[in-house]
Parts: sequence; C-alpha cells; structure tokens
Amino acid sequence: MKTLKISCYLCVGGTITFYTLFSTIYIFQQRENIASKQRKDRFITKSPHQKAPVHSLRRMGEAYLKIDRKEALVYGHIRKNKGFLTIGIPSVRRQNVTYLEDTIESLISKTGADDRPRVVFVVFLTDSNHTWVIERAKEVYSRFQEHVDSGLVQIVHPPHIAYPNFRFLTRRFGDSLERVAWRSRQNLDFAYLMLYSQPFSEFYLQIEDDVIVSKNYLQNLESYISACANKPWLYLRFSKLGFIGLLFKSVDLTKVSEFFMILFDEKPCDLLINDLRVLKGQPNELVFSPAIFQHMGLISSLNNKVQRLKDDSFKER
Repeated sequence: MKTLKISCYLCVGGTITFYTLFSTIYIFQQRENIASKQRKDRFITKSPHQKAPVHSLRRMGEAYLKIDRKEALVYGHIRKNKGFLTIGIPSVRRQNVTYLEDTIESLISKTGADDRPRVVFVVFLTDSNHTWVIERAKEVYSRFQEHVDSGLVQIVHPPHIAYPNFRFLTRRFGDSLERVAWRSRQNLDFAYLMLYSQPFSEFYLQIEDDVIVSKNYLQNLESYISACANKPWLYLRFSKLGFIGLLFKSVDLTKVSEFFMILFDEKPCDLLINDLRVLKGQPNELVFSPAIFQHMGLISSLNNKVQRLKDDSFKER
C-alpha cells in the first residue's frame, strides 16, 4: 500500500523533489523483496544450492538518480550556456548494421550554422559491452570530430550503469521474455538519458538512432511550441511513430524519468508516457503535421525483428 501511495504521488502530485531519491529507491527495494520471495516457486535452478543472480534494484535506483555527467561523457564537452533544444539519441548494437551515422548526419545537415550553438545532440551508447562502446564511440567521433569538439554532439556512456536481472520480469501483453527484457531495459535507458540531458536546454526531444529529419525542423518545432503555449501539455508529438519525436520541457524530465524507473517493467515506453500524459492533465495528444522525423531503419535492435515502420505524413522538405 505504501508503494502505491508513493507512486501515485509521484505521478499526480506535481511537487516531487522531496521524493526524488528516497521514494524511488524505496520502491525498488520493496519490489525486489517481493520478487525474491516469489522466485523459489517460479524458477528452478540447476542446483538446490545455486542462487539466481540478481542485481540490487536499490543499487540500480541509486545509479540512475546520481548522474555524473563528466564521467559519462566519452567524447565532447558540456557547453557553459543553456541552449534551446537537446535531442537525445539512444543507440544500441544491431545485428550487422548501423544507422546512427546517417541519423547524426541528417540532423547536422538540417541544422543551420546560426542555430547550432543553441542545439545539442546527445548520443547515448547503451550497450553493456564496454569494448563495443569504446569502438563505436571512436568511430562516431572520427566521423563527426568537428561537431563533437564544438559541443554540438556529445557521445555518452555511463561507466557504472546498473540493470536488474531481466530473467525475473513478469511477462505481459503476450510478449516473449526476450521482448519484455528489451523494452524494460529501453525504459531504463530512456530514464537515464533524460536525467543526463535535463540541464542543457529549455526543451528536450527524443528520437531513435535510425531516423532522418526534415528541412526547417527547428523552425517548425518553435512554431508549434508557440502555438501550444496556452494549452496544458506534458509532451508534443512530431511523429506518429512510438517514442520518435516526443518533445518535453526540460523541467519535466525528472518526473518522466522517475515514472519510467518505477514502472520500467510494466509497459513499453509509448504506453507508459501515454499514461503519464493523462495523469499530468493533458487530455489528448498534440501532434504536429506533417511529421518532421521519418523512421528509416529496417533491422530492429530487438534480435530477429524487422521493423518496416513509416510515417506517411512525413515530408523531407
């Protein structure tokens, strides 16, 4: 009952600074205690003396809430002046293909020289294979060195990230255990990326690492933000596809990331954010059309999945 009350307060109460650290860790610990009691009945280990390896959810909560930006920054630097927009790009290893460089190239080419000082692209390499992360970071830096050195592009990977043991998650929506683990980890990665990016700009927008952007995207963003100034909103949508092109006020990112951390294994990210939108008093989605982002990837980051998603309202020019 205590857990339910705290989570409802986080979602609806508005002022959550008092619970920023302690309530989230408390909830993680309570869920871990409950889960540990259920595992003996739900899982059989190879040996009666073998214990299931489980990362502490308490440790995970602490790791996500305590952001060390300088330590997480692999390449680039943090600008002194707060900008207008941060675009978060979570990127994970895919089977024999990458779209990340094309995504970054599209963003840079569609961002005018005069606008670049007020925009930041945060590339979050989420894979837990440290060797792969370092190699990919070097490749991206080599390709975009000028823009990384200028502060336009940051390449980020937290060295002490902590995940729960995804083997013990509850399956919902008829999803396989692999898919539940994939989307649960994605929720946690999004939560970290939002917390990391929170102080850099007035607004935060998230995309995937396999999209392209339309010409004049920044002007369209600013125009739609102004048009919605007198409406209550948690996020504005600039693509109809999943979590691509969702724009938030940076002051709201702590609330969103906490919500994702508490309920990371309950639902996919697009369903979670829809729940929070309603709880925060935004009755309907506010969608800009035509879309300014288009999904171009084919090979999903989920193994053996082909993703043929396209936004039919997208216009590149």
